[in-house]
Amino acid sequence: MYEQYWGLNEAPFTLTPDPRFLYMSRAHEDALMMLHYAIARNKGAAMLCGEIGLGKTTISRKLLEMLDPVEYRIVLIVNPILTPTQMLQEILSQLDVTTNSRNRQVLVQQLHLTLIENYDRGRRVVLMIDEAHLIRSTNRFEELRLLLNCQMNDQFLLSLVLLGQKELLPKLKKVPALEQRLAVRHLIKPLDVLDTGELILFRLRVAGFKAERSPFTPEAIHEIHRLSAGAPRVAIQLADNAMLMAMARKEKFVDGYLINEIAQEFSGVAA
Repeated sequence: MYEQYWGLNEAPFTLTPDPRFLYMSRAHEDALMMLHYAIARNKGAAMLCGEIGLGKTTISRKLLEMLDPVEYRIVLIVNPILTPTQMLQEILSQLDVTTNSRNRQVLVQQLHLTLIENYDRGRRVVLMIDEAHLIRSTNRFEELRLLLNCQMNDQFLLSLVLLGQKELLPKLKKVPALEQRLAVRHLIKPLDVLDTGELILFRLRVAGFKAERSPFTPEAIHEIHRLSAGAPRVAIQLADNAMLMAMARKEKFVDGYLINEIAQEFSGVAA
């Protein structure tokens, strides 16, 4: 809507987890490196945890981009509120296995055979569960742990990656057998004020912004950081609204006063 006014080729502040717009702060680089290490070194299980809006899902999509499809088969569960049987059925479905069985034991056997077939072809399966904090029952976490028992010659046939908010941590403590198998555990941190400014400018550059100077003044960046508490999702929503308002007023820059004005009307943020 405001792309032409600011000299952009596309919208810079969409909320979809597009890896092109992933600004790699030190926190994001660390998280991505740790998850990739867990999978590449076949460590079995890994976890990425953090508050809402810090970029966990976008990091996971970037991770999937990095994994060679010849070497890995990806199973992505975005709605983990499933029964153990439904979970097994969904995993098999994403691995192109057709099954009508609802018998858990039969499904486990089918999955084990499928994992072995992929192993024989030089491929490993990566099971990534987004929003894992939504899993309610300890029994379902136990089912996930049992999947890690699928091994061949001391090699895990499946890599498990859990992504979730901090509520995931106490739930895992109730399943020590799974928690102890998490070879990699990483807690992503909020952005600092410098990274907040770099995030906004990075997204503008990806969207085609050519000017040397950011349209956001230092005061605007400080206010965005303060109001967002370093959460990228909130920061880009504030920036998006501010650029629209600045265009409507024919402003050439976004300052701190405009950010505060936006914040007063911004859902969930108080100036």
